[in-house]
Amino acid sequence: MVDPKPFLDRVAEFLLHFKNGEALQTLVVLPNRRSQVFLKQALAEKASEDFWLPDMLTIDELMAQLSGLTVVDPLVAYFELFRIHREMEKEKARSLDDFLSWASLMLNDFSDIDFSLADAHRLFNELSEVKALEEWNLGERPLTEMQTAYLAFFRSLFNYYERLQIRLLAKQTAYKAMAYRVAAEKLLSGEVANVEWKNFVFVGFNALTEAEKQVVAALKEHFSLHYFIHADRYYFDSGGENRHEAGTFLRKITGFLKIEDPPWVEDLLLTQEKTIDVYGVPRQTGQVKFAGQLLDQWLSEEKIAAKNIAVILADERLLVPLLGSVPTADDNGEAFHYNVTMGYPLMQSPFYDLIYRWTQLLILRKEDETSRISLPALEGLMQNPLPEMLVGKRLSDFFTMNRFYASAEEILAAAPDEQVRNLFRILFSGWEKPSRFTSQLKILLQQLRELPALTEKKNRLLQFQLILMMQVVKLAEEIFREQEQYLGFQSIQKVMLQLMGRKEVSLKGEPLTGIQVMGMLETRNLDFDRVIVLGANEGILPKTGFQESFIPYDLRHAFGLPLQNTKTAVASYHFFRLLQHTQQIALIYNSEPDVLGGGEVSRFVLQIENELVERNPRILLNQKTVQVPISEPETKQEIIIQKEPAIMQQLKELAQKGISPSAFNTYVRCPLQFYYRYVANIEVPEQPEVSIQSNTFGSVVHGVLEKLYKPFKGKLIDGDGLEKGLQENLEKLLLLKFKEEYGDHDLSFGRNLLIYKVADKYIKRFVQNEVKLLRKEPRELVDTEKVIRAILEVNGFQVKIKGFIDRLDKHPGNGQVRIIDYKTGSVDQKDLKLRTWESVITEVKFSKALQVLVYAWLYNKENTGAEVIPGIISLKKADSRFIPVVFPEETGFPEAVQKVETLLKELVATILDETNPFSQTDDTKICDYCDFKSLCNR
Repeated sequence: MVDPKPFLDRVAEFLLHFKNGEALQTLVVLPNRRSQVFLKQALAEKASEDFWLPDMLTIDELMAQLSGLTVVDPLVAYFELFRIHREMEKEKARSLDDFLSWASLMLNDFSDIDFSLADAHRLFNELSEVKALEEWNLGERPLTEMQTAYLAFFRSLFNYYERLQIRLLAKQTAYKAMAYRVAAEKLLSGEVANVEWKNFVFVGFNALTEAEKQVVAALKEHFSLHYFIHADRYYFDSGGENRHEAGTFLRKITGFLKIEDPPWVEDLLLTQEKTIDVYGVPRQTGQVKFAGQLLDQWLSEEKIAAKNIAVILADERLLVPLLGSVPTADDNGEAFHYNVTMGYPLMQSPFYDLIYRWTQLLILRKEDETSRISLPALEGLMQNPLPEMLVGKRLSDFFTMNRFYASAEEILAAAPDEQVRNLFRILFSGWEKPSRFTSQLKILLQQLRELPALTEKKNRLLQFQLILMMQVVKLAEEIFREQEQYLGFQSIQKVMLQLMGRKEVSLKGEPLTGIQVMGMLETRNLDFDRVIVLGANEGILPKTGFQESFIPYDLRHAFGLPLQNTKTAVASYHFFRLLQHTQQIALIYNSEPDVLGGGEVSRFVLQIENELVERNPRILLNQKTVQVPISEPETKQEIIIQKEPAIMQQLKELAQKGISPSAFNTYVRCPLQFYYRYVANIEVPEQPEVSIQSNTFGSVVHGVLEKLYKPFKGKLIDGDGLEKGLQENLEKLLLLKFKEEYGDHDLSFGRNLLIYKVADKYIKRFVQNEVKLLRKEPRELVDTEKVIRAILEVNGFQVKIKGFIDRLDKHPGNGQVRIIDYKTGSVDQKDLKLRTWESVITEVKFSKALQVLVYAWLYNKENTGAEVIPGIISLKKADSRFIPVVFPEETGFPEAVQKVETLLKELVATILDETNPFSQTDDTKICDYCDFKSLCNR
């Protein structure tokens, strides 16, 4: 078995065998700069005499050097693409705001093509043919305008790709993947005369792109090349054909380079004693608090050397809360040192929030016909600490105007002093010409820079963030310079936030001492005795989700482009490699489901439990659930609205006007949200839609289906007639409904075009499935979008219940009626399978069931004795089948109607109970998408 010494120590020993002349002609290539620092330390420790250090580069630096090109920021490529777009489309060109919403998607696909050395011309030709086949019809009808635009869009992609490469090459620049491709093509053509080294040592690479593989192969052919992998026998021999995914790319690269017996392959995962503790801790804050406790135990009680400990953030969003939770000193006051290799993200600074809220304020003002200012948006901006620092007082208490909009003059007149007025003048100025935004921003940053408070030690981090912001503004001005006439506040917002998203304040201390805090990718080539992994959740480790791309899966697979399983295999290697030398590892995951990803432990932990532990009984695996007390800030007080006489009067008026199933669901989710929306009647300011949003999408699909089915009201639905109506009218109906819901925005390009096509696909697939079903089992259409009302008597008070039923149909034989609600989102049977009747009005997850049950009760009031089946059709599902509500305890429909009426009475009585105030929900994840969360500081 290979001696389990650190991997970089073995690399250092190998390099020290080079003679000085050889070292001067040697390049060591590593995945990142972090590896370079630790390798240099290992060389310094092991060198017994003076030694010429070989050159060291990261793989990105090497590829840029071999290509001879300067790698530019992706935003530079976006704007170059926009210039190409204007040249190609001329007067039909889109606005910069619209174009930027899909330029990143385009560049990501171009990058995948270049990394993979795929034939872009052939790929885009085949993509066009695939899309043409999708639109092909047997009736040989001419293509419609939207179909033509759709196909033209995909045909144009190669032109964008080709022109972008020509433009960038003319300036001796490239985006990153393009530089990789150029480097590979140069070496493949034999262009090696300019390569200045004779020996190459590649250290610790796992998954190579096709471009990297060809570069390594060419260097091996013309020079001396050593390729060292950091691997374990477990990756190569575990499970025969189903060998471990962590070794997927190691097996491929060793085969490609014909490395039959890779040196230094360890056998630690299957032989070494290890303790692996898996901790389920509720919420993100709980994870970092517990990590702090664990570090304190290791450092203070067990006296583990800090240099042997690493904290790995699988979820890098936990960096900032972690920094506030780690122990800083032992009981004797001796400080603990941390080296944060990731840096403090500028996007988590108050500057990021300031830019977002400020540009949002200006976007809303630009959209308002009278150029008024949104007071809720301004109030949100004033909650940012930077304006408060400028004027020396809290500004969130300034707003007393009981409305949503006011003119700039009214706001300036209401300002308490000249300092505040000056601030507002900066914030409100230049809205007529978006290109002036950076000038106003520089004025604001300069004023902040001159504040005495900014020189204080406690604001040191803010000083560094301000310096970075100055750099961001300078870069933004360079990018904007040639685009002034096309700039809008939405494009300014996108560019500024993207630039800030790539900047971070360096928090690096002494890199070779203290506890290392890093992301998963930074662990490459490094070995530690003890490790804490934060965010070990499925969906985060590995990252999962939909891969946004214009190129469908089949073509990506055929042309060797990265797929989702590629990313999973890479993440698997990084995770299991981390275990190789670690003697004790703590895997901490969020055990409580929330929007940041939680509830389920990573699949890699399940692999340890079911595979690794089975093969290595010397691994001690412990799984625990931990509760960490989290003190809530005192300033966050619960909001309770008592039902005073005036509010009770408003409730009675609401009851007379009518309460909908949506209102009932709102109350079940959060009584306070119900109060804001239906009792206080607080209107949410309309936000401009940069691209089509989900509510607009749903309204369009519902509206089109109503139009397609309406001709069959009161009679059997004719499948052939339905199919004919679909073929002849779908595009016209879709365009009409999108115009009604979305305005005059152009649908013939980019994201909007793709969303249009999704709506088109949903409706076509659903109707075509329906036609097949109707041929087997005819249905009579009773009604569509039926308005239905009934009176419910509660404690002597008459309450109107109302709703809109998407579709009513019945079986012509047995007369059984289906109440159908269309959903464009995903719905499963479990969402409609009731455990108990009481759960319908107490558990949010049964909101869809509550809605259709109320419809069933309303319908029964008008049609007593009818046999009704309430349910939902999920248009997102491929089969788009009808999913019925499953009653608990095999309840029949007549009894179910009575149960629903009893539940409605109970729910209405609770709403009208004057002793029962409106309060906030306990389930804070509901607050994440609430329109009123700013009102209750959630």
